[in-house]
Order: sequence, then C-alpha cells, then structure tokens
Amino acid sequence: MLRKLLLGGALSALGLMALQTTVTQAQEKVLRVANYGGSFTAAQKKYAGDLFTRRTGITVQYIDANPVDHLSKLIASKGREAPYDVVYLDIDVQSNAIKAGVLDKIDASQVPNLEKLYDQAKNPDGYGPGIMFYSIGIAYNVEKFKEAGIPEPTSWEDLWSEKLKGRVAIPDLSTIMGRCFLVASSRLVGADESELSKGIEKIATLEAHSYYNATPTVEALLTSGDVWATPMANGRAWGVIDKGLPLRYVLPKEGGCGGLTTVDIPVGTKMSKEAHQYINTVLDPLPQLGQAYEIPYGPANRTLETTIAAYPKMAERFPSSPAALEQLYIPNWSKYYEGHADAVDLWNRQVIGR
Repeated sequence: MLRKLLLGGALSALGLMALQTTVTQAQEKVLRVANYGGSFTAAQKKYAGDLFTRRTGITVQYIDANPVDHLSKLIASKGREAPYDVVYLDIDVQSNAIKAGVLDKIDASQVPNLEKLYDQAKNPDGYGPGIMFYSIGIAYNVEKFKEAGIPEPTSWEDLWSEKLKGRVAIPDLSTIMGRCFLVASSRLVGADESELSKGIEKIATLEAHSYYNATPTVEALLTSGDVWATPMANGRAWGVIDKGLPLRYVLPKEGGCGGLTTVDIPVGTKMSKEAHQYINTVLDPLPQLGQAYEIPYGPANRTLETTIAAYPKMAERFPSSPAALEQLYIPNWSKYYEGHADAVDLWNRQVIGR
C-alpha cells in the first residue's frame, strides 16, 4: 500500500514537474510581431496580443516601423532566420513581399477564423489575410465649399473644378493615398493600374495647392483653411473631424479606393505554429471589434456586421458591410507595381516639375 502511495506520489510529482516545465517553456517563448507603431500597435496589443498571451503564456514583442522598412529587413534576412515571426503590412506592400519570396502561405487548418472573413479579405493565393478595411475618398471643408458656392463633391472629377484651383492638396506617390489617387485618376480617363501614365497626365492638369508625403502636413493645411479638399484615408479624415474642423468625408461615385491591412508569416520563422495561433486571435470577433472601436477601420470578420450596424455613428466611419465594400475599388497592386518606377519618373517630371 505504501509502495502504491509512494509510486502515485512520485508520478503526481513528475506530472506536476512536466506541467511546470511546459508552462515555463511557454513563458520563455517570445513571438516577435512587426507592427506599425502608435495607436495601432497599442490597440493590437490591448485586444489581440494580451489575449494571445493569456491563452498561450507566450509573450508578444512588438517591433514598430513602417511596412516598407519591415519588408526591407525581411529581404535582407533571406536565407537566414527571419527577424519577425508575424508581420503587419499594407496590401500593396504585401504584394511586393510575396513577389520577393519572403512570406509563407497560411495553413488554413490552423486559422479557423479565416472562414469568417469577407471574401475581399482573403488572399486568393493563400497568403496572409486582411484584418481590416479602410477607404480613400475625398475630405473637404464644408464651410469653405458653402462660402464659394461649390456643391458637395460626388466624383473624383470634382477635384478639377475651376473653383478649387489652388485649393486642393495631392498626396505624392510615396503614400498609399497618392498611389490610390493615381489609380482613381487613371480610371477617370478609361485606364486602370496597368496604364498609370494616363492618370499622371490627368493629375498634371489639376492646379493643386501643394503635394505632400505626410498626413500631418495636409491636416495643418486643412486646419488653416489654405486647402479645402484632398484625397484622404477615412481614419485620417475622421481624426481631423473629431478635432472640430468642419470637414466631411465622402466616397466618389466611381468608388473610393479600398485598402487592407494584412497580417503574414515570414519565411524563416521558427515559430510558425505560434504565428498561426496569433493570427487566428487577431481575427477573433472581440479583437476585431475592439480595434474598430479604437481606430476607425472596418473589421474583416463578417460576423460583426449586425453588431456594428446597431451603432450607426460608428458604422459611418469605415467600411463595415457587404454594401460598403461594394463601394470600394481595390487595385491589383501586383499590376500597379509593374509600372510604379516609370510612374514615379513621370510624376516628378510632369506633375512636380512642371
């Protein structure tokens, strides 16, 4: 009897030690996640990262920089262990990362939340999904338009209005807003992202106030009243509106430009399983809803449609339903980047240098 008790106690102790070892190993693990920084990282940590840690015991280390810098580091590390285990990217940067061969495809069996996403958020080739939608439309000063007798813009073409000469700021091609505006301008003249020269010719005829490569620059111009209208991302526009500026944000009838923030697994990570777990957590309904509450981008998880619709003041700030997504044109960025270098050269000569 004593022998049985001792044996049972020893086995229990071994089991406890094994459990403690497993927990300790999990606690020692660190998942390196390349992120944007600022309020975006803070929201992802609050709603997804901390939840992931509670579920797994694995610490999340966020490494903040812009997506282009993250891509540069991934390319520089090819053939060695990746500098990150998970990376957030803009959809156009993701297309370049796929072309560079630095991203792994997602194992859908490890990310069951993929089935809950809008189709537009699913990468057709099996790479990382979009986690949220944003739109690029027209932000304009309601009071200045009213004073000048200018009707509310309903088309991208309205930015070429005679009454807006010298009052429109244009984002340059170093920004996603500038690249989207170039695609929109190309579409105005019957072309698309495969004929960017047509869009540049169109933009060259717009007598702009200025060209900018940083959103704070145009926010200051809108605040001062020097600029009355600009192509702008929905989140940025609402940030200015919330400061009290008489700004309004609209999607043109041709469609706003649709964008996605994606989340991927780099080639060369030693934590592929954990990276899949993290991505699945990011796509859970609660982290998706929390992110949308903190920053006005539309959740990719379609199960939240009715929840968000119950709060119309929130829903108007971002794409949040199938109908809203239909109002967006999501460019083929692989096609776009085939002509991007030539477009930058033309932009510098025909738009900036004219």
